[in-house]
Amino acid sequence: MIKRILAILGVVAGLGLLVAASVLIVNNQSTGSSSTTSDSSRYTTESILGIVETTDYSEFNPDSIIAPNALNGDLPERFIGDLSTASVVIYEYADYACSHCAEMNTALKKLVDDYGGKVAVVFRGYLLNGYPNNVAAASAASAAAIQGYWEKFKNLVFSDQATWFYLKGDKAITHFGELFVEASDGKGDLDKFYEDMKSNSVARKLAFDFAMGEAIELTGTPTFRINGEKVTAPDLQSTIDAALAK
Repeated sequence: MIKRILAILGVVAGLGLLVAASVLIVNNQSTGSSSTTSDSSRYTTESILGIVETTDYSEFNPDSIIAPNALNGDLPERFIGDLSTASVVIYEYADYACSHCAEMNTALKKLVDDYGGKVAVVFRGYLLNGYPNNVAAASAASAAAIQGYWEKFKNLVFSDQATWFYLKGDKAITHFGELFVEASDGKGDLDKFYEDMKSNSVARKLAFDFAMGEAIELTGTPTFRINGEKVTAPDLQSTIDAALAK
């Protein structure tokens, strides 16, 4: 009888350990999943400006296509259009949280399409101080770019600006993850996306783009440059036409 009782107790104890282990595994998996989206406090303009203030960017010409290098996180320029055929390159400085930048996003795409390969737009992020979630949005766009989904992700971020602009903490990060899944049609690596968002490489890219804006004494977004000169939004088409006519 005693042996049977001990055997039963052993089985019960074993089941208890199995349940406890299962709970621990679930908790660990949950923690691991949430950790990819946590640390929203890292996405601040101060963290990016800290890089800018301690780095010398003077060797770079902001009015040129800049190849991947150590100071921009070894990440390439983001652009729409075809740089290999474009006679006119527009350099756009924009903040993903800027409403005017969102309005111009569709207009620029139409402009590029209308000129049939003769015009391209190089996009550089310029972080405006005090805009909620703009650093996180720019980090997310850079992370999407690493996997080849920047343009579609950018369009979604601008069109959905009113939603994510006011989200608090990790809710914004999670939302950007949802937009990435949509932009990649579910084919992108979400875990890598979250890791890239908080990588040093992405932070350096954001700092580099900001520094290029500082180099041209940028005062707001969106700002456009063609052939080294600032161009207002209403004058984009006439400036392009004049440049193509030369």
